[in-house]
Amino acid sequence: MTTWGTTLGDCSELLEAMDSATIDAVICDPPYGTASESKRQKRGSSTVAFDYGWDQDLPLAWISEAARVMKPGASLVAFTDTKRVTDLWRAIADAGVRPLQVAYWIKSNPTPNPRKNFTSAVEAMIFARKRGKVIHWGGGGATPNLFECPSIGAESTGHPAEKPLKVMQWIVRLVAPVGGVVLDPFMGSGSTGVAALRLGRSFVGHEIDPEFYAIAKRRLQAEDGSEPLIERARASQGELL
Repeated sequence: MTTWGTTLGDCSELLEAMDSATIDAVICDPPYGTASESKRQKRGSSTVAFDYGWDQDLPLAWISEAARVMKPGASLVAFTDTKRVTDLWRAIADAGVRPLQVAYWIKSNPTPNPRKNFTSAVEAMIFARKRGKVIHWGGGGATPNLFECPSIGAESTGHPAEKPLKVMQWIVRLVAPVGGVVLDPFMGSGSTGVAALRLGRSFVGHEIDPEFYAIAKRRLQAEDGSEPLIERARASQGELL
């Protein structure tokens, strides 16, 4: 039986409230710390980046708390911009989780680039594992560090960094055991959670944006057909978000 729970708020604070060594796999897509040129607003002769909050800096403070809530032998997979792989790799290592490999999602339908430059057809993710007996590895010894599938199409929820369910299911199968608990501190519109529930894993998700939090809740409830356990507990105490 799978369960799921979601919390609206800043994961830097929410992770601190979680019990240690309770999570089998952390799978997330934190803000990359970059704003593409297409997301900039031109005003006269100046170019001003929109205010994207955390998207202005690569967030790293969450990693130490994520490491604390991971069980020994648990895995962590975090997407990042290809230019920031080294920064995230070092931060994960500093938190006591061992980075093992950089893997890539290859987009079979990359968005055309109107400028005289390559179009971006890959997204990178760091695969790491906390020291201890390995909880789960579903890839055997010959799994390549890449997965190819199209970008989000008509099923998009509108999230600017939404990942296809095919990619998230590939990751979940590899690093999370059936019946285990997957955590996504940057839940967005809930794709990690949907993939986890669909494959028989439980899910815990945090999201700071109320609009996408509501979308994620609807998707998770539609997938699972039940109310979230975490919110049900809070409601009994008069603290429902």
